[in-house]
Amino acid sequence: MKTPICANFILQSTDSNDKIFIVTTIEEVKAIIEVQDGVENLLGVLELTIEQGDVIAKILRVGYKEKPIKIKLCTL
Repeated sequence: MKTPICANFILQSTDSNDKIFIVTTIEEVKAIIEVQDGVENLLGVLELTIEQGDVIAKILRVGYKEKPIKIKLCTL
């Protein structure tokens, strides 16, 4: 397995001091984007994978304790 590529970003509102932190990790078989409103407060996760030729987005709204949502984005 190769070393994952990681990058962190801050997205800030243009009209207020609101901001969120975006943590991205790209691995060999999936890409993960975490959204946080603080360093330790995880709001949600978007996970992209390829399953049997389909690109799948899995959305987890951790901060809201909802069940994961799986969406087929496209077929390769």
